[in-house]
Amino acid sequence: MYSFNQDHPLFQQNEHCLLDFIKFEQKITALATEMRINLHDYKIDHIGIAVETQEIAEQWLRKFAQCGEIFSQNIINGRMIYLIKLTHALRFAGQWVDVIELPFPKNKRYSKNTWEHIEIVLPFTTNETVKNWILRINQLYQWNKSGKLKVKMSEPKGEGEQIPNPSITVGYANDEQSVRIKVHPYDIQQIVKNDISYS
Repeated sequence: MYSFNQDHPLFQQNEHCLLDFIKFEQKITALATEMRINLHDYKIDHIGIAVETQEIAEQWLRKFAQCGEIFSQNIINGRMIYLIKLTHALRFAGQWVDVIELPFPKNKRYSKNTWEHIEIVLPFTTNETVKNWILRINQLYQWNKSGKLKVKMSEPKGEGEQIPNPSITVGYANDEQSVRIKVHPYDIQQIVKNDISYS
């Protein structure tokens, strides 16, 4: 286990990437404050990155594969998404996070090539449906009533996945920060394993 991210193989000989990661953490922490949540209260199950082109995505994939193992590659919403489990976790917002999500671009150039979002787990209650989970989250946090925030609902699903994966994505309404916090009921590794008992 690495005590500091600057010692992590992902950032060795790449100070620019480390500085981007530090800025990303600061922006996510500020977004969490605007959302009125304490990230210490929720499991951050993975961190997502956004890339501009297929070529850059392939470069990142090679780098991530050198630092861990690809445990999922699946087409979701028309684009390939890789999940990489790092050999050594990254320190982020007071937690150790060892899964990276790398979506490949789909039919357009993206305007960024950097860390983009985290996903946190807010589990279903007993016998709760997807509809009721979304209703409960909206009533509890009321992010959709804030003029400073933008909220998007979705239910991404990869081929072969059986566990429901509703997702609530929250970002800034003005989009200047270009970071997101996504909320879903299961850890991404549970979804890939199709195992709701996984922990």
